[in-house]
Amino acid sequence: MDTKQGLLFFGFVCLQAVLVSAAPDWVPPEIFEMVADDKARCMGEHGTTQAQIDEVDQGKLENNPSITCYMYCLLEAFSLVDDEGNLDADMMLGLLPESLQERAESIVGQCTPTTGTDNCNKIFNLASCVQKLAPDVWFIL
Repeated sequence: MDTKQGLLFFGFVCLQAVLVSAAPDWVPPEIFEMVADDKARCMGEHGTTQAQIDEVDQGKLENNPSITCYMYCLLEAFSLVDDEGNLDADMMLGLLPESLQERAESIVGQCTPTTGTDNCNKIFNLASCVQKLAPDVWFIL
């Protein structure tokens, strides 16, 4: 997995995707440095605060455009969603460690395609589904 692909996956995680207060062991530490610029840009574009991100990490995902559009922004930055807010499941699954492939495929299959009133709402619905099915492996950058 190259650096850009690793970044793509962790933009997803917003799905990505995993509500724990610390990143899972399988997340390479360099991911955080690699996404820093896009994270800052997306936070600025959508008025997202670190406190909001921390709340999502603590299991409090709200349908608030500030956080849902931030998640969409990260996913879009890493080419994990298209212009209509649809997840590129093959790309996302290809970025995950082999040990998570089967479980992730099942979860993505249950959570996609995603509906919503706009791209941010679609990501909220996707994230809510993933969070419900896999709270132990979801976190947000």
